[in-house]
Amino acid sequence: MSQAKVDRYKEEKKNRAKTMKIKKIKKAIAILIAALGLGAIIGIPLGKFVYNKQKEEAARNATISTLEFDSWFDKEWAGKYGDMFANDAQDIVDQLNSATASDADASESDAE
Repeated sequence: MSQAKVDRYKEEKKNRAKTMKIKKIKKAIAILIAALGLGAIIGIPLGKFVYNKQKEEAARNATISTLEFDSWFDKEWAGKYGDMFANDAQDIVDQLNSATASDADASESDAE
């Protein structure tokens, strides 16, 4: 071996521990960055999916108070269909009044 090679070998041997330590740190940092990237690629869409699923489930199982239901009923159902049954209700009242009047007439004629 030439003297230059011997000197270079001695220098490498002297700095070998420091060089190996730096290589290990670089390797650990590279693994950490790769794991974080892979976790983000998998975790973000999966997390969004689970969050949306849980939000839908909560919306399906939501409860409302009677005041909220009453106001909804008044606005939606009665507003749309109330006119349909308003005339029917008046007809029923008229029929009941005429039936009671005819019953009263019938009971008067039975009494005579």
